[in-house]
Amino acid sequence: MSAAARLCDIIAQGGKVSADFDGGDDGLTALARHGYLREAGVLASVVCDECDAPHSAPVVYEADEYGHYCPDLGFLKLDPTRLAAFSPDVPKLIDRLSEALGCRQRKSSSVYGETWRIGAAQTEAAAVMLYFHPTLATEENARELHHALAREARSEWRLVVTAQGALPIAGLPTVRLDELAEINLTTGALRVIADPGVLAGLPRKNPGGRPSVHGDVLRPLIEGRIRDGAAVVGVNAEAGEVRDVFEALFPNRPIPSASAIKRYIREARRGS
Repeated sequence: MSAAARLCDIIAQGGKVSADFDGGDDGLTALARHGYLREAGVLASVVCDECDAPHSAPVVYEADEYGHYCPDLGFLKLDPTRLAAFSPDVPKLIDRLSEALGCRQRKSSSVYGETWRIGAAQTEAAAVMLYFHPTLATEENARELHHALAREARSEWRLVVTAQGALPIAGLPTVRLDELAEINLTTGALRVIADPGVLAGLPRKNPGGRPSVHGDVLRPLIEGRIRDGAAVVGVNAEAGEVRDVFEALFPNRPIPSASAIKRYIREARRGS
C-alpha cells in the first residue's frame, strides 16, 4: 500500500489509530515522522481477543500499568508501545498540498467544519480551486460539503480532494488524495501525480503557438533535478531554485519568467 493510500485509510477512520493499525508496518511511523500524523495520547479502547468472545474494552491505567478488563480473564496488561495513538494532521496536509500545487488563496483554517480550502492551482487552461473534505461516502457528507462551499466565493472550476468515497455530486468533481498525489516514505516529500485541470474537466487548451525559447534548457535541467533527488517539494520553492541554477549556468541568456519555470516544473512532475 502506498503512503498516500495509507494516509487515506487513517483519515477515513475519523479518529485515533494505533501504531498497529492495518498490520503495524513502518508506514504509519514514517507518516508520523514526516508530520502527516501527530501523536494524540493513548487509545481509549482496544479489542480484547484473549477470550472466546472478542469484545471492545476501555483502556485503564492501574498499578502503574496500562491494561483492560475482560469479564472472563480479569485485568490484562497491555504493551504501552502498542497504545500510542495518532491522528491525521490535516492542516499540515493542506499546507503541503497547496505548496506542491503552487496554489494561491490558500486558507490556514477550515472553511467550515471539516472542509478545507487548499487554494487555486493554475493550470494551462484556467485556475482550479481545490478543497479537501475527509470523506464523501454519504449524503450527510455531501450536505456538510455544500454548507461549507456556500460560504465561499464561487469559482468556475472546482475540485474536491477526499480520503474516502466517490459519491457523485453535481458540479463538483472529486478525486481521492492518493490519485492526486504521492508521498515519499523516505523523505516525506509530497508530489502531485495528476493534472487538476484534467480532473476538474477543463477543456484542453489549444497547443498551438510559439514554443518557449527556454524549453531546450529548462526541460532537461528540471528533469535532472528530479532524477538526482535535488528538487524541493513546493512548485514555488523549486522554481526559485531552478532560476538560481539557470542564472549560474547560463549568465549570458535572458532569465525565464517565473510562470514559464513553473509550467515546465508541473509538466515534468506530471510526466515523471
